[in-house]
Amino acid sequence: MQPRTTGTLMCITGVTLLSPDVLVMRWLALDHATILLWRGIFLTVGFGAVVLLRYRRDCLRALTHAGWLGMATGLCFALNTTCYTQALQRTSATAAMMIISTAPVFAALVSWFVLGERISRKTGIAIMATLIGIGIIAADAGGQNDTVGNLFAVGTAIFMAINFTLARLKSSVDLTPGLVFGGLLAAAFALLEGRPGPVPALAELGAMALTAALSMPIGFTLLQMAPRYISATDVSLFLLLEAVLGPFWVWLVLGEVPGRGTVAGSVVIFAALAWYGAPEKWRRRRGLRAPAC
Repeated sequence: MQPRTTGTLMCITGVTLLSPDVLVMRWLALDHATILLWRGIFLTVGFGAVVLLRYRRDCLRALTHAGWLGMATGLCFALNTTCYTQALQRTSATAAMMIISTAPVFAALVSWFVLGERISRKTGIAIMATLIGIGIIAADAGGQNDTVGNLFAVGTAIFMAINFTLARLKSSVDLTPGLVFGGLLAAAFALLEGRPGPVPALAELGAMALTAALSMPIGFTLLQMAPRYISATDVSLFLLLEAVLGPFWVWLVLGEVPGRGTVAGSVVIFAALAWYGAPEKWRRRRGLRAPAC
């Protein structure tokens, strides 16, 4: 099998495994503290199993080798998880997922602020376009759009962006073991938020376990391995599929239809991110060459 084919299959499989989580979050009829507690527990189990399978006897060494950056990654992951669950409980699935998909653009801003990396004209245009798209979504009064929920989605994108930047600070070190700590921290946040409700029904526990303990860890691992075979740019473009697939499952099963403003803002964001992530060769072929930096 060709390397590009292998990488593409990894991306498609990984994104497909991640996408049903949106449906589960919209379907659960539980308070936020209860969802966050059990999600944190299942994420800890899932990512712990991945670390154990990858490193076996050296799993403890992998956890300590991640160091303080691994702990910081775990903290960002816990904050990301908290914002993500809040966003999907409060606003429409389409609005939340399209706003969250702007994380690569926020990563450019974080890299400029933390690493001093120059923002190119192309990146600046993409940032402005995605902010316009978020503004259109925020102004939409139709569907199940919610301003506070949209702000939590922005928070999710920002904490994801910080995690991207942390990974670049020390790319030679595998920071994914820190996600085990992140799951535990998310459960701790749930206890700080308030007293969780009673143990969820078996169907609700099963749905959360299926996504948080199984499909998400496998999906994230596949997406992490994909850049060995295809470019990181290609991987980021495949991630846009989750922003489409997740709301599709919600519409198909729960019948949730986004408002027109949310759809319009989503189109702006999707087009901007697709243009931002498209390889230079692709843009030249279609006469869409980006401005010089």
